[in-house]
Amino acid sequence: MENWDVMKEIDLSEIGDYVRALHCGIRWKIIEFLRDSPKSSDEIFNHLVELSEEVSEDMNNCKGECKNVIKKNLKKPTLYYHLRELESVGIIKLDEYKPSEQKRAPEKVWKLNMEKLTINLK
Repeated sequence: MENWDVMKEIDLSEIGDYVRALHCGIRWKIIEFLRDSPKSSDEIFNHLVELSEEVSEDMNNCKGECKNVIKKNLKKPTLYYHLRELESVGIIKLDEYKPSEQKRAPEKVWKLNMEKLTINLK
């Protein structure tokens, strides 16, 4: 995993930014999906849509917790909002632009930017 900030250390003055970026379950799903390799915005979107379908089929077993993690009918602007929040604190970063197959603007490819986040409490 090249070009990672292997470990990021933050103090209490920075914790609010990270709490804001990580408070949402869908962002944790994005992080999990990016663990193995960089992914395009479309790949991330399609993965989350698949997860939302699995969650909606299995709602009886989740005791109401899953519906708050991945909402049904995810839209691309919502995905971009979540990606920007993770990027704003350096958890993910833009890796490259991938040419679009449909003659649209190039697609962003995202990757994790750190392996470990440590909070100094003193």
